Amino acid sequence: MSRVERLSLYVALTALTAFAIDGVLPAMLMIESAFDAESSFSGAQIITAFVLGMAVGELVIGPISDALGRRSAVIAGLVVFIIGTMVAATAENFAAVIAGRLLQGIGVAGPKIGTRAMIRDRYEGAEMAKIMSVIFTLLILVPMIAPALGALIAAVAGWRGVFWSYLTLAVGLGAWLWLRHPETLPDEKRVPLNPRKLWQNIRKILVRNDVIPIVIATGFVFGAQLTYFAVAANLFGVVYGVSAMMPVFFALLATGTAFALMMNVWLVGRTGMEAPIFAGLLVLGLSGAGLLIAAVLYAGHPPLAILLGLTWFGFFALGLLFGNLNAFAMRPLGDLAGLGASIIASGSSLVAFAFASAIETAFVAPVWALAWAFTLAAPLSTFFILLAIPAGSRKQFFQTIRSWM
Repeated sequence: MSRVERLSLYVALTALTAFAIDGVLPAMLMIESAFDAESSFSGAQIITAFVLGMAVGELVIGPISDALGRRSAVIAGLVVFIIGTMVAATAENFAAVIAGRLLQGIGVAGPKIGTRAMIRDRYEGAEMAKIMSVIFTLLILVPMIAPALGALIAAVAGWRGVFWSYLTLAVGLGAWLWLRHPETLPDEKRVPLNPRKLWQNIRKILVRNDVIPIVIATGFVFGAQLTYFAVAANLFGVVYGVSAMMPVFFALLATGTAFALMMNVWLVGRTGMEAPIFAGLLVLGLSGAGLLIAAVLYAGHPPLAILLGLTWFGFFALGLLFGNLNAFAMRPLGDLAGLGASIIASGSSLVAFAFASAIETAFVAPVWALAWAFTLAAPLSTFFILLAIPAGSRKQFFQTIRSWM
């Protein structure tokens, strides 16, 4: 397998998560319309159910991949994803769609976590960092094109066609992996599933005051983004009546994240992770405050250009935050990095699910929900990050921040 083909496979497997979230957004109003009599459900649950399932899958897939091998873990995840896709594609009621999305989320953890483990197995140090940089740079394109593809498929084949396209993609990825990519974890390096030992290691991570608060902080930031995904269809389709332009707006907002990711490479090399994290939180909070002010001034319906501009800065902030917060949480874990990655991913997804669900319940209007999500995520994340810093180190920490500013 050539290096180019291997990287292409890694990108495709990793991108499945983003496609599963972004690709269905243009079809959400169609799904709601198909089951409009079921008032106990909302379109936003199509997104939040997926993230809840992903949180469950992320927690278990790490130990499974260590015990059974990376390929087996990824294939198992793809099988669960395919089952969930079939449940959603053939659903006769909204509850079945939600159940299918929950299974999709559980399954997508296989390629999401397993691919990272394969990269760790094959590459080390600077080479691994270079590979990850290439992959995440290419992944920037996914939020730009996935909504457009989803809209095109939905226009041609309806909302069920979007799910059948997911099935086709998952089957193709599974075949590609199985036929072309060798196992990267040799038998002698596998770790048998030992529930007692696993629980001991989980406890070691859960009691760390320099890890769990960062996981919670990451969850609030992810929750802000998740809220946007959950309300986007109603925001553009119902409030502004421009659902046909939603893929264009997604691509526009994704440029904010892309610009931040490129800028972050330069910043981290000169200031470390701390300054970009707090700069991102500041921008996220200001973006949310701006949206709140605009919502008040325009009675909950600010001009679309103002909403897009302020949301763009929110997405810019997310680009500064995600990678740095994950690295910040992983830094003290050492030999527990594999299990730690699963706990960080799962824990932050659970917090994001709870946060986005609470925002959606409290604020039915999409503009208000988005504004409050950005506004609240920033101070809540800041609070938990500060909890993770030992009291004796906080003075030096803030001196580092001030020297950068």
